[in-house]
Amino acid sequence: MDTSDRRRRECSGQGYDPYRPEPSGERSGSPVHPTIADVLARPEVRAGAPAVRAGRAALGTPVRWVHVSEVADPAGTLPPGVLVLSVGMPVADPTTVPARYVDALRAAGAVGLVVEIGQQLPSLPAGLVQAARAAGFPLVELRRTVRFAEIVAGVLGEIVDRGDDLPGPPGAEAAFRSLALHRVGPERVVDELARRIDAPVVCEDLAHRVLLTAGDPDLRDWVARSRLAGPAGPEGWATAPVGRPGARWGRLTVPSRPTPGTADRVRAVLDAAADAVSLLDPDPVVLLRAARDALVADLAAAVPSDAGRLAVRARAAGLDTAVGLSVVALRATGDHPPEQGLEAALAVVAPAATVASPAPGELVVLVPGDGGPLLAALPATVAAATAGPGSVADLPDLLRRAREDAAAHAATGGRGPVRVPALRGLVHRLGDDPHLLGFAADVLGPVGALPAAARTDARDTLWALVDAGGVVADVARRLGVGRPAAYARLRRLSALLDLDLTDPEVRTTLHLALLVDARAAR
Repeated sequence: MDTSDRRRRECSGQGYDPYRPEPSGERSGSPVHPTIADVLARPEVRAGAPAVRAGRAALGTPVRWVHVSEVADPAGTLPPGVLVLSVGMPVADPTTVPARYVDALRAAGAVGLVVEIGQQLPSLPAGLVQAARAAGFPLVELRRTVRFAEIVAGVLGEIVDRGDDLPGPPGAEAAFRSLALHRVGPERVVDELARRIDAPVVCEDLAHRVLLTAGDPDLRDWVARSRLAGPAGPEGWATAPVGRPGARWGRLTVPSRPTPGTADRVRAVLDAAADAVSLLDPDPVVLLRAARDALVADLAAAVPSDAGRLAVRARAAGLDTAVGLSVVALRATGDHPPEQGLEAALAVVAPAATVASPAPGELVVLVPGDGGPLLAALPATVAAATAGPGSVADLPDLLRRAREDAAAHAATGGRGPVRVPALRGLVHRLGDDPHLLGFAADVLGPVGALPAAARTDARDTLWALVDAGGVVADVARRLGVGRPAAYARLRRLSALLDLDLTDPEVRTTLHLALLVDARAAR
């Protein structure tokens, strides 16, 4: 095919296979990295109806990774060998000079540009196509919308799979480098390491607390065993530090003795994985919090037969299980998040506590010993409850009780810490029981018939009455009125409800009815 014919077909996008390199061209792809042509042949890309507009002779260039970029000057943001995906924002900008943009991509390490034609960019500017052709720079347009994330994931998966076909460390190094370049989570690296060496793997912090695992490692007595770990240790474990030089925060550990003849290979693959985790530079505090979140979630869903396994996990995550543990559950109220004031309270009364977030808007704190002091130190802006102390085997039940009580407290309008929220818990557990709803309607029916403003005032006064225990001076303070005004309100409500509000049993009746009413209103 002569040059003019190729250019005509590149311009029209018709009558050629855009995935096939030039017949006379030499493919320069590595055994691990796919070429641009390979990427264009992937189903995720073909779904976008790709058409090569420039640089078809360079489709044999290897692609080390794929990256989405909408930056007109990508200097310093791209590693060598990257295929750039874009919806065309840089070239849609009238201030962008196409030739400079192409030069900037090449200088930054890009090997090609794939642009999705659509709302952002209806068509490729002629200047961009001309600049790419002049530079021999591969330029591809996608005529249908695709998911860039699927393209990135697909290419990454291909690189990792190709690495499996190479013997030992070279394939592993390329695969782990690609995982790091694609900014996967560290858990993906740990999983890949376990798969490649066919052995369990643990990622731990400097305190030997387990952050990530893969391959079901034996975590019994983890801290004590890990302190002795290493090739010369009693169990012959292989380890590799993770973190930037001068800022190491943990290590990867293979907690098993390698089979004969595999030690060097395991060491090389482990080092490559540790380098990848170090490049990703995750926050170990975030990893520990995620590990504890998962532990609390599993504890909450546990059955008795899980107790032994979960106790091992709890100790490996750094929980002190030698003493009884209490559960303090916190729920958001209104605009106040559950963590409000928690850090200050923990620093004062429970510095050794473990905090987890089993669900949005909810926190759980595992406290060595009694949870009462922490509960008392919490601000009144959150709903909180405690249960315990108990053993690790008791934690599933303690978690259920504390979380239910905190949820009941929040659902019925309560704020502040409650140690034994029996009445609110009863209302929460009975839920929409028709007998309970009927009881509340009978008691508060006359209030519900009032106009909106008067109805609100009546409910506020009744809440003040039950919260104050019938003390009128306290009722007045809670309502922000004088005692004569408070007495007048109470007399009117007593007549409206035909109840003696000075009777303690009547106030208990009102309290229960108000709780049911508040829950139903939510």
